[in-house]
Amino acid sequence: MFGRSSRKKAIRPDEITAFLGAGTQYNGQFHFQGIVRIDGGVNGDIDSDGTLVLGEEGFVEGRVRVGTLISNGRVKGDVEASVRVVLNKSSSLEGNVRAPAMVIEEGAIINGQLSMDLEPLAQIPERTGNPEA
Repeated sequence: MFGRSSRKKAIRPDEITAFLGAGTQYNGQFHFQGIVRIDGGVNGDIDSDGTLVLGEEGFVEGRVRVGTLISNGRVKGDVEASVRVVLNKSSSLEGNVRAPAMVIEEGAIINGQLSMDLEPLAQIPERTGNPEA
C-alpha cells in the first residue's frame, strides 16, 4: 500500500533529468534522455535525442549530437541537432554546425561552417572545400 511502485516514472518533456554543476568535470561518452543542463565541463562526445542546455560556465570538448542545443557556454567540436541550435549572446562555438533551425543571438561567437539541412548526416565532415585554392 505505501511501498514503491515497480513502474518507472515517465519523463516529462519539460523537466531537467540531469544536472552537471559548476566545477564538475566529466570525461567520456555522455548519453541521456530528456533535458540535461551542464554548468561544468564535459570532455567527450554527447549523444541524445533530447535537449542539452549549456550554462554560461559550461564547456563541452567533443562532438555534440542532440535534438536541441541551447548554449550559453563554450563548445569545441562539431554540433548536429535534429531540431534546432540556439546560441545565446554569451556562447562560443568552435566547430561545424548542422541543424534545420538556428537562433544566433548578437554577441555569440562561431568559428566554423553552418549548414541548415533537414536530413541528419551520419557524420559531419571535418573539413569541406579546398583551403589551398
